[in-house]
Amino acid sequence: MTNGKGLWTFVGALVVLLLVVTWSWSQSSKLKTAAVVGEKTITDAEWVAALKEKYGQQVLQDMINREVVFQEAQRLGVAVNPDRLKKELEQIRESYGSQTDEEFEQALKKQAGTTVEALTREITYQLLLRELATQEVTVSEEQIQAFYHNNPERFVQPLQVHLRQIAVASREEADRVLAELKQGANFQTLAKERSIDAATAATGGNMGWVTLEKSDLTDEAKKLLADLKQGTVSSPIKQEEEYVIYQVVERREAKQLTYDQVKGELREEIAFAQVESLDAILERLRESAGVETNGQMPH
Repeated sequence: MTNGKGLWTFVGALVVLLLVVTWSWSQSSKLKTAAVVGEKTITDAEWVAALKEKYGQQVLQDMINREVVFQEAQRLGVAVNPDRLKKELEQIRESYGSQTDEEFEQALKKQAGTTVEALTREITYQLLLRELATQEVTVSEEQIQAFYHNNPERFVQPLQVHLRQIAVASREEADRVLAELKQGANFQTLAKERSIDAATAATGGNMGWVTLEKSDLTDEAKKLLADLKQGTVSSPIKQEEEYVIYQVVERREAKQLTYDQVKGELREEIAFAQVESLDAILERLRESAGVETNGQMPH
């Protein structure tokens, strides 16, 4: 029931957290140089001061929100289901096309400016917040079953393919690459050497798991890849200004998710639709925790 890079737009929140980390270490490095522009030196302290002035209240509010949620969850004995956390992380990992822990760390650092540890904490926070928001909402088995049976299209897992690609500038170059592949050349090696796609070349052309019907691929590419067998490569396909050869590493055929597979998340979704706004819930948690900031409450 989830897709993309997780349930939430977590990147912005993680950037905020990274700013907080920057503040902490900068306090012991006030004279360190952040940049030199001509004869002007910009110190870490000046950089952090500018960040604080521009984003300070947002960061502080974000830190407070996380703390009150974690404290309330601990007080009530509410914990994140490890399987749910693992599932969310795995979905994000697949969307980055990462095969190893090291690749995932590198992809997160390069594309989102964060770490697996920070990402895990962000997902944990979001799941705990949703759990706290819905814990007093009652959803019957009949409601869940009715929703499932009345919305069968919602619970179809579409065809997904794990792709690698080699993108080149011309059809002639694509034909040469395809000929080398047919002669036994390694796809990942050629992708590193010849692909002009900066986002995937370094990882051997790895695109991760792609849901074809929701992708930005051309209709021609979608149709061809939908029928391409696992382990085989495509003929060159024009994608914008490039010619791309795809390799299907693995396939996940379309299937209907069972009631038991979606029951937990569906219960949460139905309950979540009945709660007040998250802002109101967070405000109530802050009041309960007795938050004080320099003599004033944040809003």
